[in-house]
Amino acid sequence: MTTVICPYCFDRAPASRLPYRCLMMATGVRGGTPCDAEPDDVWAGFMGPSVPPSRRLRGPVFAAPRTLAALRGSATRQPCPGCGVASSVRVCRRCHSDFPSEYCDQDSRIIALVGAKASGKSTYVSVLVNELRGRVGREYNISLPAMGDETQRRDREMAEDLYERLQLPDTTRPAAMGFNDPLLYRLSVPRRGRYARSSRHTTLVFFDAAGEDLKSAEAMARYTQYLAAADGIILLVDPLQMGSVRDSGATADGPPLPAVETSPQQIAADLAAQLRSHGRSVSRGRVTTPMAVAVTKTDALRSLLGAHSPLLRNATHAGGEQDDDDRLAVHEELRSLLSDWDSGVLCRQLENDFAELSYFGLSALGAPPPADAPADAPKSGPQPLRVEDPLLWLLGRRGLIQVRKSRPASRDRAERADA
Repeated sequence: MTTVICPYCFDRAPASRLPYRCLMMATGVRGGTPCDAEPDDVWAGFMGPSVPPSRRLRGPVFAAPRTLAALRGSATRQPCPGCGVASSVRVCRRCHSDFPSEYCDQDSRIIALVGAKASGKSTYVSVLVNELRGRVGREYNISLPAMGDETQRRDREMAEDLYERLQLPDTTRPAAMGFNDPLLYRLSVPRRGRYARSSRHTTLVFFDAAGEDLKSAEAMARYTQYLAAADGIILLVDPLQMGSVRDSGATADGPPLPAVETSPQQIAADLAAQLRSHGRSVSRGRVTTPMAVAVTKTDALRSLLGAHSPLLRNATHAGGEQDDDDRLAVHEELRSLLSDWDSGVLCRQLENDFAELSYFGLSALGAPPPADAPADAPKSGPQPLRVEDPLLWLLGRRGLIQVRKSRPASRDRAERADA
């Protein structure tokens, strides 16, 4: 029986137990009279005070009938008991959020994006999706359509703003201003093997926590359920927040330095505390949720990198496989750089708190924004470096993509951080 995780409130429920929402259509079999909209206080209460009264009126929610087909999960449409019109719109039993079509028919992978304000989370997602549909998608034969009206709308807006208008995305609004919808994508990857003729399908759920909500453990508690349900966490670390990098003069020709926000080690400590409180830990108190630590804006660090640094080029992904030796080279270089920048404080924090982690370096834009227009993308448009690496590592761990390994497992320091 398929278990569905709500991408909005992260409630888990068997697919057969999910209620439906009436379509309020005028073609019912009982005389053609549609149901009237009614206030959905459950959904409005979850969404927060920003929901206007007119949007609270929605199609009535009704329970799935206890038929054999429904119990087996094979029934995709059910008739509304009020008007008789069959509906395929399923809703979460806890928050009454509507699920996109096909969401309940496949596994989901919830990816948590976490980082301080101005670390580039929104820009990162927009560029990552574009790369998964383009350069990276060609190598792995990936398709990645957006799921649901809201994600499709935001997906178009993100692409138009960044790639046509060359404008960086707006910052994520804090939770106090209302709920931030996740981005839902249907990831399809061909199965490998001599006799494979089908594809694997999974739903990628990207949930972006506002930087303002990571300034304290109390504020981060709003995201506890989201973090506990995550299959993997991508922690974006802005190197321009680190004192030694700011003082190095490496970014003297770029835009003004961002204001100092919550330190990455404090965010990592609060993350681990929240996850431990939900039982996501192993012996010695280390959290089992895989952690991809992604240092952003590496384009601003060129003067601090060697001429042959792997951070200066994209991975090849030859044959539709992630090269684990390449990942390890990046991991070791980033670990060394981070240790130099803050005397190893962040690395020790992460390696003491997380059982599985890997370090990555990426640049969503490939160059700093213009010094006179810090809210714009470079005039040449985004030329990203390695934005896909953290997600591919998480997908590879779940067997969704092929990983080419050549080193003995005992030498893989990236996947196990031994205390």
